[in-house]
Amino acid sequence: MKVEFNIDPNLSEEKAEFWLKKMTSKIKRITSELTSKQDFLWGYQDGDAYAIKFSKILVIQVEDEKTMICTEGDAYIFKGRLYQVEKLLPSNFVTTSRSSIVNCHFIDHLEIISSGNIDAILENGLRIQVARRKIKVLKERLGL
Repeated sequence: MKVEFNIDPNLSEEKAEFWLKKMTSKIKRITSELTSKQDFLWGYQDGDAYAIKFSKILVIQVEDEKTMICTEGDAYIFKGRLYQVEKLLPSNFVTTSRSSIVNCHFIDHLEIISSGNIDAILENGLRIQVARRKIKVLKERLGL
């Protein structure tokens, strides 16, 4: 695909235009990300609400029937289901199982377990199991 950028600091509003043979899921994801104005999620901790930037989120996972947003130093509760938060996230987040979504920017490496399963090891050492049916999507997203 040919990509072209025209940068003009005098523009009053930014605009993106695509010339496509057909709409793909990748283009839909990019379009959704470009049109989204939200770059954070609301997380709750001790009764207080915090705006957590996507760039700070390592993993979002379900623990004890609660959707948890995990950053480098803290964990927050998201008031909603995992499938609801998945719709709000940019393309650098990938679903690794029914109970977890990982920010690809924080994956240090993938570890193949003796049983043939794969774990994603994050930069902070956190180990996230990747469901067999999600391995293909994860590899595509990582460019493997």
